[in-house]
Amino acid sequence: MGKFVQTLYVSESIGKGNFDHGDASTGKWLPGEIMRPAALPYWSHRRGIMNSEGLYLPDAKNPIADAYTGPTPIGNFIMNTRIENPELRKFSVYMEINQTWDWNEFWTNAKYPDDLEYKTSCQPALVYMADINLDSEIKNYTMKVIGHSHYSGLTGELFSDLSTITTALNIAKEVKIQVK
Repeated sequence: MGKFVQTLYVSESIGKGNFDHGDASTGKWLPGEIMRPAALPYWSHRRGIMNSEGLYLPDAKNPIADAYTGPTPIGNFIMNTRIENPELRKFSVYMEINQTWDWNEFWTNAKYPDDLEYKTSCQPALVYMADINLDSEIKNYTMKVIGHSHYSGLTGELFSDLSTITTALNIAKEVKIQVK
């Protein structure tokens, strides 16, 4: 594992710290500022920028630039992006995805009853990876799931055991990278 180079894309809610269902103070879910450390902990810890609350997450005061954020894609989609350093020829691309409240027989609501961050995530986020070599003849890469992140976002550790992961493996049927 090398050093973190750049973010290619992150959902606007994580990138800005503002969620459609972020404020429940009135008894109803309303848009509001909230941090979800369990959502993408592998990415946020690798990015390595701590906010004023001591979490490795962007927030409303220090958001991710608009060029790297957007709505969570639904269904099939194509994302066109580029690396900021054109001299970089070999690198790994990682993708971390998570589906909120995705319970299964192992990752139950009662597994960590005092951990509120876990309860917003359930099955932990999955991490996919592909090694890219721009000097190679290969132009199409398929990302492979390599593990999952911490269940509540406390660390940036990658856990390779996927034996307890079920429906989370169905979030993405296939992830491909095409280089030009």
